[in-house]
Amino acid sequence: MIPSHLRIWLLCLLYACSIVRATAQLVSLSGTVRDTDGHALPDATLSLSGRSPQQVSSDSSGHFHFALLAPAEYSLSAVLAGYAASGAQSIHLQSTPVNAEVVLSRVSANTLEFQSSGIHGLIDPGGYSASTASASSGVLRGIAALKRTDHSFAPSVKDWPCDLEPQLRQAAAAHRDQPVSSLRLGQFYVAHDQPALAIAPLQHALELDTTSNLASRALASAWLEAGNFDEARKGLNRALAAHESPELYELEARADEGSGLFQKAAEDYRRAAALSATEENAFGVGYELLLSGALVDASEAFAEGLLLYPKSILMQIGAGTAHFLRGDSAAALSDFLAAAETDPADHRPYSFLSASNAISSNQQDRALTAFKRYLDREPNSADANYFYAVALARDHSASDTTRTQTFLRRAIELNPGLAKAHLQLAESYAQNGKFEDAVPEYQATIRLDPDPGPHYRLALAFKHLGRADEYARDMQLFRQSRQTNGHPDATLGIDLAQFMSGMDTADSHLSPAPPCPTFPR
Repeated sequence: MIPSHLRIWLLCLLYACSIVRATAQLVSLSGTVRDTDGHALPDATLSLSGRSPQQVSSDSSGHFHFALLAPAEYSLSAVLAGYAASGAQSIHLQSTPVNAEVVLSRVSANTLEFQSSGIHGLIDPGGYSASTASASSGVLRGIAALKRTDHSFAPSVKDWPCDLEPQLRQAAAAHRDQPVSSLRLGQFYVAHDQPALAIAPLQHALELDTTSNLASRALASAWLEAGNFDEARKGLNRALAAHESPELYELEARADEGSGLFQKAAEDYRRAAALSATEENAFGVGYELLLSGALVDASEAFAEGLLLYPKSILMQIGAGTAHFLRGDSAAALSDFLAAAETDPADHRPYSFLSASNAISSNQQDRALTAFKRYLDREPNSADANYFYAVALARDHSASDTTRTQTFLRRAIELNPGLAKAHLQLAESYAQNGKFEDAVPEYQATIRLDPDPGPHYRLALAFKHLGRADEYARDMQLFRQSRQTNGHPDATLGIDLAQFMSGMDTADSHLSPAPPCPTFPR
């Protein structure tokens, strides 16, 4: 008989050997995250999905390391703010460590606007003056911002409070064989705009239940938030082949739009509308056709939408945008006025209305009344004061510029960072020969907005004041900036920057939810 103390020793030895054997079977994955020029990228979030899912961040040298991985097939992806998310990279781990290189491409803020053949087609200088081309570009940015106010495809933060995260993480770790645990964790991160954290658990949920519509939608939402439209489209194509739903088609439309496939996105919204007739889907059809350059088709889509939703401010703005881009500024002004009059409390139409009113002299009195009504409702709104001041300045019957300047100064008092108000006030001073007063307003505009136009106007103010050196300096800055940035000639341009601001009215009072304190760092 083996003595008891020896038995215990042997058992401990066997246990230790089993641990060594198990550890010896584990491997690691390392690598570096770089940009397309070969520079190392720190703080990228890397997600490894598969048998032993993990998440790590790249260090100051771009290096990352996953340890204690069971040999198996894995999928590696990476995301970093300002860069397009990497596609899923297949990794096969056997008995030796593996090194992987991850390359991320910087995202251009203007990719959608300037790289689409449809958008290029709309801003064709053959039929437009420089100012109208600038206006067309502004309209597209404005309606794009308006379109982005809908986030119905993502879970709501209020349904996923921060204090849920620890128990969701514990449940996902404890129940690796249950897809719902990983799904709920992924949905939580999608709701909190943390796609890098959401992707791995959602991929795991889909591996366990390939038919889950909820997991497919949540993963597509995560890829969209991460800016990886190709991965979103691949997953949605698989999900739609198994089961059609309006939500999946809506997500596919967003993925196709992000890939520049605007006609395909319009068709996605049509299919979504056939399954679920909603205002958002009807608007989506027209919006994508606008981006594709099919302006006649877009006009028809918005007209059909208005038959279904005659009081829809979205549809009225869409119809006005289509008319504007087709060159019918009077019809566009009528559409934007109708939108403003449908619900005077809704802020969204006024930026469009102000810009179209700059080009069309039609219905000045009606436009002025709309802006006055807006100001009466929102006397402490910088935009309301600004829009009313601009409308007054365009009203040729109003010879007293003092009122215009009063409202512009009030707009600046309410929002000192409102560059367009500084510029309009500078213009008002200059038109009345008050160049000394105009100079600081032009300079404030330049500090707030990199557009080259104010340099040109500031140079002219210096010329009127006899300040030759400063005139030459700002004229040179204007020329250099115009060549670098490719802006239309600012001497001709109508200031239509309002198309680019204040569009996100439905959510403008809401700031993004701060990260939960328990988020992995």
